Amino acid sequence: MASVHSGSRMPDASSADSPEAVFGMRWGIKGSFIDYVRQTPDGKGWLGDGAVPVGEYEILFALKETGARPTTASGTERVWAFSGEARFSGHFGMLYVSLAAPELTRRDGSTELTVVAPFSGTGELERLPLVTLRLEQQPAPDGIERWRGTDVRLTEAGAGLFNDVYPPGEPFEPLTVMLPALDDGWRGGPGGAQS
Repeated sequence: MASVHSGSRMPDASSADSPEAVFGMRWGIKGSFIDYVRQTPDGKGWLGDGAVPVGEYEILFALKETGARPTTASGTERVWAFSGEARFSGHFGMLYVSLAAPELTRRDGSTELTVVAPFSGTGELERLPLVTLRLEQQPAPDGIERWRGTDVRLTEAGAGLFNDVYPPGEPFEPLTVMLPALDDGWRGGPGGAQS
């Protein structure tokens, strides 16, 4: 695999002129995993549904919506939903990893990134907790929020998605989120709904 490519044939997000083009989540997943897929004779990577490559390793998952909502424990949680899918395959189908529609949820100081569970078998959309992370707000221009995710660690369910090659707690790459500043309601990304 020479490089991860975009099924939607969108341009590299790092060269986009519009500031809206950078709204979303930039994440390199796990560099050693991407290198492994690239070195596998039949290894392939595919990006689509709003995910575009950014440089050698990172992927930009486009912002779908963001907001805050009350929780049952009389608190508030922040949610960032993104569109896009990254698929990796190799070893004649023995290796297959799909990371689709990532969503970050931050509550009580902890953050979890979930993806759509492949092969749920129920016909219903199920989410799989992929990694936990420390998410901290960073300085940003007026009207923009920038967040940095560090100490990104694979969950037990995430380890299963990677065929238990990596144990729970395995470090993954840090990530960055950039989005329009949140008001009191939900906000959609470019082309998304606002309330």
